[in-house]
Order: sequence, then structure tokens, then C-alpha cells
Amino acid sequence: SIIGSIAAVGIALGVIVIGSVSELRTDVRTEIQSFRTEVRAEMQSFRAEVRADIHAVEARLSAVEQRQAKTEGLLEGLRDAITARSAQDPPARETPA
Repeated sequence: SIIGSIAAVGIALGVIVIGSVSELRTDVRTEIQSFRTEVRAEMQSFRAEVRADIHAVEARLSAVEQRQAKTEGLLEGLRDAITARSAQDPPARETPA
């Protein structure tokens, strides 16, 4: 009878341990799935922010390129005007003293 009681207690403890391990596995799996979902959402948010930042930089770069092209055009026009003006100026005459 003592051996039967020890066996019954052993079996009961085994069932409790197995049940606890099974419940622990379920909890861990649930936590992992929750974590994965959270990480995916954060990564998507991060990607969206990076894309927005890249588009903003592209827009600013485009504006700088346009201003640079305008400045280059103005400088070329100024150079052409100076060249044309110096070609049209008559040579300086000496005035009698």
C-alpha cells in the first residue's frame, strides 16, 4: 500500500509537471508570436519613415539641382554679355594734351 501511494504520488507529480511544461510551451509560443507581430509592425513603420526621408532628400536635391542650373545659366549669360561688350568697345583714343 505504501508503494502504491508512492506510485500514485509520482504519477500525479508527473502529470502536473507534464501539464505545466505543456502550458509553459503554449505561453512561450504565444509570446513569440506576439513579439514577431510587434517587430514586423515596427519594421514596417521604420521602412515607411526611411522612405519618407529618402523622398524628402530627393526633393531637396532636385531643388538644389534646379537652382544650380539657373545659376549656371545666369553666369553663362553674364560671361557672354561681357565678352560681347568688350568686342564692341572701340579702342581708346588718346586725347591731345
